[in-house]
Amino acid sequence: MLYFVYLRKNEGVSVEKQLTNRQKRALQTRQKIVEAAQKVIAEKGFENVSVDDIAKQAGVATGSFYTYFKKKEDVIDAIGKTDFYRLAAVVGKMEDKDIIARLEYYSREFLATIEQSSLEVCRQWIRNNLAAAKMEILAEETTKYDFDYRAMCTVLSEAVSRGELREETPVEELALFFNAQLYGLMVAWCMSDGAVVGSEKAAALAQSVFKEALEPYRNE
Repeated sequence: MLYFVYLRKNEGVSVEKQLTNRQKRALQTRQKIVEAAQKVIAEKGFENVSVDDIAKQAGVATGSFYTYFKKKEDVIDAIGKTDFYRLAAVVGKMEDKDIIARLEYYSREFLATIEQSSLEVCRQWIRNNLAAAKMEILAEETTKYDFDYRAMCTVLSEAVSRGELREETPVEELALFFNAQLYGLMVAWCMSDGAVVGSEKAAALAQSVFKEALEPYRNE
């Protein structure tokens, strides 16, 4: 529940109202650079894109890029910081779905968000995160792996709190196992050049893997 509370308290906070006009313009410029990078990397591939290419696409000076990012690789992390970081909190609010349906939703949205970023962005993003680099997510310094692990723990812990799963449910072990399935589908999407679409496998994953794994711990 600690993870769930942490995510919930970061929701619904209107940061924009606390910013000056100058800060708002800076955020808008940064977002333009991120969107431009996503577009040109998807078209040309990460290795074939320069900082100048990104700045030109964004309609800003090359120096503006370095105001927000130290190097080209850094913009990949920014592309990855999208709404899927709030998925655990969103799933926690679902009162009309059981744990299997919630896991299916979580898996589909997790993978769909990654797929929307393009294959080239995803491939570079995987390279960046294999080294477990620290990044800031929701005002916390962590790694992508650790954040996803705790988010999955949140979903499973919530099911224990609701009485859907027994108290002795090995939440941490299951979270590790379930995330491995999601990462596997993400990698399969990249390695198959988009032929294996992980988000389309969410229902089968929930029924054939998650449901079976949770069955020994379900309360009747």
